[in-house]
Amino acid sequence: MSDVRIVAKAMDDIADDWHWVLLRDAQELEPRLYYAQQVGTGCGLLISSTPQHVRLFDMGAPSEPTCPPCLESGGGAVMREAEAVAALA
Repeated sequence: MSDVRIVAKAMDDIADDWHWVLLRDAQELEPRLYYAQQVGTGCGLLISSTPQHVRLFDMGAPSEPTCPPCLESGGGAVMREAEAVAALA
């Protein structure tokens, strides 16, 4: 399994920023559905520390995050299914 990085919103983020959302040790089960061992953001928000199903929804994400700390962390290899919101299934 590999890590997947996308531009997405963390559903409980009160600032409503777009983040680098990191799916750790993720396996794609079907289009836009992943099983990830851990889910967090580039700026350090921990969304889930336990294995989760993560479904991506197209919400018109920008090509880069709007969260300043995520921008500072750099882009690296980005999955260009970037127009998505990560929601734990």
